[in-house]
Formats: sequence, structure tokens, C-alpha cells
Amino acid sequence: MRLAFLPVLCLATLSALAGCDAPGATELKPSGSNSREQSPSANYPEGNPDSENTTSPAQKPEVLIIGDSMMQFGIGPALKSDLQKKGYRVVYYVQKSTGLTWTHFFDWQHKSEELLAEGDFEAIVVMLGSNDGRWLKYQGKRLEYGADVELWWQQYSLRFDEFFGRLCHETTRVYWVGMPPMKPQGYHSKTRLFNAFYEQKIRGSGCGKYIATDYLSKERPVRWSDGIHVSNSGGRTVAERIQQATGL
Repeated sequence: MRLAFLPVLCLATLSALAGCDAPGATELKPSGSNSREQSPSANYPEGNPDSENTTSPAQKPEVLIIGDSMMQFGIGPALKSDLQKKGYRVVYYVQKSTGLTWTHFFDWQHKSEELLAEGDFEAIVVMLGSNDGRWLKYQGKRLEYGADVELWWQQYSLRFDEFFGRLCHETTRVYWVGMPPMKPQGYHSKTRLFNAFYEQKIRGSGCGKYIATDYLSKERPVRWSDGIHVSNSGGRTVAERIQQATGL
């Protein structure tokens, strides 16, 4: 279902670059299964995620953690471990090289429906976008990515609205983790653009919260040698900040 989208940002100053992963998927399977279907909402539910009372960990609330390779290494494992120690039931699913653009390669719209059927989630933590600066299919043809290609951003905005709206139909506590600073300068510029897009969209949605990671160094020991992915020590730092920001 197509949802209303906010005006896109001014995009003329940044150049188009490829994503950080090469296609070739690896997944960590979530535990449990259920056939319950979850449909996207036509509008984001109203609500302030920070105003809700958190459930006692003794009641074993459920948290969904999803993302690409930025969530797969460092951040995701640390966050999952911390939440499980607190008594949360965690469904954790990551798929490298994925995003909201190449639906022929991996469809997060469909997969999110399957994952939401796994439980009744009190909170959802998402980290996507590192692979989305590339062409997407539009009217049967390739629509090439560009920082200033308005039609591309309009179509991407529709995909984001559908995906984020579906998560917000499950809970208003949807937390979107921004991408940290990147060592490759061109890639850093591109990910700043996507971060600004996500932050603007979420702020105007009435649902969820954007969590920045701009504090993280581009260098070891908190990053891999590629200056993109987050190491185990860096992941622990980000996981702690996520818990502080969300109250989980």
C-alpha cells in the first residue's frame, strides 16, 4: 500500500556511489515461526515512543532486531546479547547486501511481514540503508540513483513509507539506527544524505525515533579496517547507546 511521503531533501551536492556490500546473501535465522499476517498501515500510528511505559523484563517482552551487514557485525550481536540478559525475547534477522532498492535480490517488504508474524513486538530496532544508493526498478526499467534525481528519491520514499508504516502498525516503538561516519569520503557523504532522509521522515511520521551514531570513530579499534563496518568493541558502544536512547 502506498503511503503519503514527506517532501524529499535538497540532494544536488552529493554524488552517487555503490553500496558497501557485494550481492551474496548471508542470513541469521530468527527463532520460532507463526503464520499470523501483518499488513502495513495507511498512516503512521500516532504516539511518542519515549512516553510509553516499558514492560518489566520479568514479563519477557519481545524485541525485533533487523538490518543489513551493519547490524550483522558488532552492533547486532551486542544488542541481542544485552537484551536477552535483561529477559527480553529477541528475534534477530540480518541479511547482508540488502536494502529497500533491490527487491529482486531481497524483499524486505515481504520479509518484514514474515518476521512480524513471529511475535507481538514491544520494540523494533532497524539498521538499513548502507546498500541503497543504487538503481531501483521503476515501471519495468532501471531508475539510476543520483543525489539530485528527484524521481529516484520519490520512489525510494514510497518504499520507505511502506516498510516503516508496516513496522509502526506493530508498535510505535520503532527505532531506526543511523549509519556511523565512514572512512571512504565519498561513501561517508552518501550515507550522511541517507541519514538525513531517515531522520526527517521519522521526525515527521509521529512514530518511532531516529538514533544517530555520529559519535563513533572511523578508525580501529571500534571499526574494521575497511572503515565501514563496526567491530565488536564498537558494537558494544553502539548497543549501550541504543539501550540508553530507547529505554530497553
